Amino acid sequence: MQLLSNVAADRPKLFMGLAGLLSLVMILLVAVPSLAPGKVPFLQPLHIDTDPENMLAPGEPVRVFHNDMKKTFTLNDMIVVGVVDKTDENGVFNPATLRNIYALTRAAEKIRWTDPETGQTAGVLAVDLLAPSTVDNIEQAGLGAVRFEWLMSAPPKTPEAALAVAEKAAKLPFLNGTLVSEDRKAIALYIPITSKNISYKVARELEETIASFGPTREEYHITGMPVAQDTFGVEMFKQMAVSAPMAMVLIFLLMWFFFRSVKFIISPMIVAMVSVIFTMGMLIGTGHTVHIMSSMIPVFIMPIAVLDAVHILSDFFDRYPLMKNRRKTLDHVMEELSRPMLFTSLTTTAGFASLAFTPIPPVQTFGIFIALGVVVAYLFTITLVPAYI
Repeated sequence: MQLLSNVAADRPKLFMGLAGLLSLVMILLVAVPSLAPGKVPFLQPLHIDTDPENMLAPGEPVRVFHNDMKKTFTLNDMIVVGVVDKTDENGVFNPATLRNIYALTRAAEKIRWTDPETGQTAGVLAVDLLAPSTVDNIEQAGLGAVRFEWLMSAPPKTPEAALAVAEKAAKLPFLNGTLVSEDRKAIALYIPITSKNISYKVARELEETIASFGPTREEYHITGMPVAQDTFGVEMFKQMAVSAPMAMVLIFLLMWFFFRSVKFIISPMIVAMVSVIFTMGMLIGTGHTVHIMSSMIPVFIMPIAVLDAVHILSDFFDRYPLMKNRRKTLDHVMEELSRPMLFTSLTTTAGFASLAFTPIPPVQTFGIFIALGVVVAYLFTITLVPAYI
């Protein structure tokens, strides 16, 4: 490894140029098929998956059983909108609140669109939506007769009519305590959707409808497992887009505090950037999906990538004032640190690579590519840092 460092120090422009070219190639391998799908069939576009269910393999027995039961009972993922009014003495059963609930239900029924990938209709399954205006009120209509009508066929215009809706719901065990709370302070709207990966989009449209009501005394809470999962996935990637650059800035500031020389600490930053680009490029280029776990790879790679570089720079700073020659100092430093850096990199690689034996596919991918990133970071460190110096 010291021989490789010597070659890099002898041909610094070549090695720095190769690192830049390799980074550019990796960026193009990801960008071209992602921005122009199908144009380059042998390249893999970027695939993002935020579904926590895919933490398990498709053939995992518990997952297969879960999906079979959903099909057997025709169950759909569901968004729940809770409406709470604690200010009115009659709770949510006042004309203003029920009018907004009615409008929200009608708006929810219209949230449908054609999926451009499958060509099928996606969105809210209006036929199964549970709300005061879409459920039946069942009453006796005389001797031997039963009357079916909508619980709230239209928004009530008077407080008496609003209370009548509450009284009807209280008589139905299916609705009392589920659609309507026993204390009449809350109503829940159960909104089934075609698939859980659209829940974030549906929830945003519901929020826009609620915002159009203006200031209201009732409160709206959008919840449900699909919303929690999909929102987590979307926000996770937003946080990664912020946290990865912030991690790089923090590393830069810490090294500047230690060495007080921007020129020197640029080299570890180059190593970190090239390592991240290469690792993520290989991940996407080989057809692996970027899962929630995979999105955290850059944040792991960056601090690991600068570790060996910090050792080199620290030792170089200590010895250069005595030796007064960059090349001699560098040769001494690399001779002293080559074996320790190799062993620490190998043990770190082995630790992350061991995750390949877990039964969770995204964790396997995470461990394998972190291990790859550590190896790549080590190789870039022992070549680019000496070349830069």
